[in-house]
Amino acid sequence: MLNSQDFMNRLVGSCPDGIIGVNREGKVIIFNQAAEKLTGLPASQVLGQLSITQVYNPPELAREVKKALYGQENGGRGRLDGMEVEVVDASGRIIPIRLSASLLVQNGQEVGSVGFFHDMSESKTLEDELRRRSITDSLTGLYNRRHFHNILSQEVDRSRRYGRPLTLAFLDLDRFKPFNDTYGHQEGDGILRMVSQVMTESLRTMDQAFRLGGDEFSFILVETTAEQGLLAMERFRHTFNRQWESKMAYLEGDLPPVTMSIGLAQLAPDEKADQFIRRADLAMYEAKKDGGDRSLQARPEIKI
Repeated sequence: MLNSQDFMNRLVGSCPDGIIGVNREGKVIIFNQAAEKLTGLPASQVLGQLSITQVYNPPELAREVKKALYGQENGGRGRLDGMEVEVVDASGRIIPIRLSASLLVQNGQEVGSVGFFHDMSESKTLEDELRRRSITDSLTGLYNRRHFHNILSQEVDRSRRYGRPLTLAFLDLDRFKPFNDTYGHQEGDGILRMVSQVMTESLRTMDQAFRLGGDEFSFILVETTAEQGLLAMERFRHTFNRQWESKMAYLEGDLPPVTMSIGLAQLAPDEKADQFIRRADLAMYEAKKDGGDRSLQARPEIKI
């Protein structure tokens, strides 16, 4: 028959979560097999030698965990339930953890604490992937319309807060429907992916590109005036036209090439986001009515 100590040792050893216990000085005194696997450190190099500060990322987090253990917000004094923290393994990899912990008390005195370290890497990866899918367009890999509105709202607020220019560009493909009808959706999808590739390659790190739906796309150009944006969009448009000539020459037919009409607007003082969108959109339609294959800056006389 197992005595209580043997039972506890087996229970700790078989637990799928890392269990790490420390004394009052913060030295590790309990370190099960799951903790070895989690951190990549053998218990022989840890027990009585490693400080808990060397486990957390950053090391100062150990102090926050202890403070939380003494607070009332995380399961009551002496308990900690489901606090999200990070630890660092032997290779330097950062691991997201859901931590539950308790103070160890003997004869009314704290002698240390023990924590259960649940690895959240898989769930975090799944969560990130689901979020990525919710904000990106599956065909092109660009951000989608939903994310466009979120980002635009943030950038409008930032532009006003810091008094920096913000330019919005809408683009729509010219003669895309007859191309799609003639050569089929597979070739049409290839054109949309080509647009996204050129958009991505044209971006500065601070700018963002979106597919709003169909053959309609958008750029949000931060810290950019309409004049600067117009130059950038003309470079982008000419790059796309050159790509078309080099990549689509294998198509033999009488259809004219697919080009793009682009409209730009710079955020005006006190302008609402929907008005901002409307001005850029109208400029794009004016560019298309003027024959397409051009970029046009929104004029002040455009009525909302």
